Amino acid sequence: MTSQDQQRIFDKAARQFNSNIKALDEDVLRLEKWLKTQPHLPNLLDQNCLRNFLILNKCSIEIAKQKVDNYYSIRPKIPEIAYTMNPKLPFHKEFNSVVYLVNHPQLTDDLYKLTFFKIKGESLPDSYEPIDFVKKFSSIQEMRLRDDVMCGDVVVADFRGLPLNIALKITPMLVYKSVILYERTVSARLKAVHAVNLVPPLMNIIRALKSVIKPKLFERLHVHSELDDLKKFIRPDLLPVDFGGEGLSLQELEDALEEKYRKNQDLFDRLDKIKIDETLRPTKLENSDVLGYYGSFKKIEID
Repeated sequence: MTSQDQQRIFDKAARQFNSNIKALDEDVLRLEKWLKTQPHLPNLLDQNCLRNFLILNKCSIEIAKQKVDNYYSIRPKIPEIAYTMNPKLPFHKEFNSVVYLVNHPQLTDDLYKLTFFKIKGESLPDSYEPIDFVKKFSSIQEMRLRDDVMCGDVVVADFRGLPLNIALKITPMLVYKSVILYERTVSARLKAVHAVNLVPPLMNIIRALKSVIKPKLFERLHVHSELDDLKKFIRPDLLPVDFGGEGLSLQELEDALEEKYRKNQDLFDRLDKIKIDETLRPTKLENSDVLGYYGSFKKIEID
């Protein structure tokens, strides 16, 4: 994506919220000025990151401030994800050997990013841990925050080959907390999840989630019995051939993503070193079911 294309898309995205690229960039400067007044926060967010925080929060500076703070402050609470997502760690290569988790470089017509999940072989090995999906998805989001336009996501997942013992590891609490982290840190908006070939245990999890997830979010989950159904929702040229479309293969998308990881290795090394000094926070931490309370630093356990 060229810088001109990026500017054009940012402008289109901002206009959805009664703003434009000029006003957006002015707000970015305001956010930068605010960050200088927050001594407890490191400085790892460039202007593109801040544009994305504004777009993801409907161009509201005040909400963007909260999410930027969350982006940093949540990390010590979830070290099992935040400090273990580096692509140079063994899990990354092991994950890629059994699963595709990739996104498409082109946005949909309504500016959403497509992410695809598919098991590579006949079945997942017993050693597979669902939390590795969360770690890799989070690492993809980190790169997108810096070199993409983030308006939200559409996830397409084919669960064929998911064995019962692995499905049982995907608990409602793991899914629920992953959604909470996704919404309250990177702030991304989930437009839809298209799931194909769901095994019975996952159907039970979906039914359980209905009672704890907001109805509006739950309605974005679409369960399909066959791949052909996806063509009703996704343009054939954006749908990989592995999903019955006419687009790039999952392997081509993975190769492109891995090249991006190589170029961003320094970013992940810096993310591993992020430290928050809460004693320098200029205002008290607001009550939060994720971040905890002022003076009480809550660790989020991933079941």
